[in-house]
Amino acid sequence: MLFFLLANLTDDGLQACVENPDAFAEACDSINVPGARLLSRYATLGQYDFVVLVEADSAQTMSRLSVVLGANAHVHVESMQAITAHLMSEREEKLIHTGNPAKTSVPVEPAEAAS
Repeated sequence: MLFFLLANLTDDGLQACVENPDAFAEACDSINVPGARLLSRYATLGQYDFVVLVEADSAQTMSRLSVVLGANAHVHVESMQAITAHLMSEREEKLIHTGNPAKTSVPVEPAEAAS
C-alpha cells in the first residue's frame, strides 16, 4: 500500500531545522518501522513543509510510522492512502484521449429544405 505523509514542523522541529537544515532528512533516515519503507521525501512550499512517499504493508503499520516520524522529526503528520489513477474504464479513457464519445444516440435526420 502506498501513502503520502504531509508534514508540518512543530516549534521544536523548526528550531531543530534552524540548527541543522538536514534534521528532517536525518530523522527520516533513522526511522525503522517493520513493514514500512520511506520511498522519497521532499521539502515543499505552501501548506506543508514536507511530503513523504511511503510503502507500508497495512494501515496499522502506517499509523505506527506516522507516530514515530512525528516524534523523531518533530512534525505533525497527516497521511493519505494513494491508489493508482488507472481506475477508469477503457471507454472513459478513450473519451478523454480522443475527445470524441462513441455514438450512442439515435442519429438525427436532416431537416427538409424550405420551399
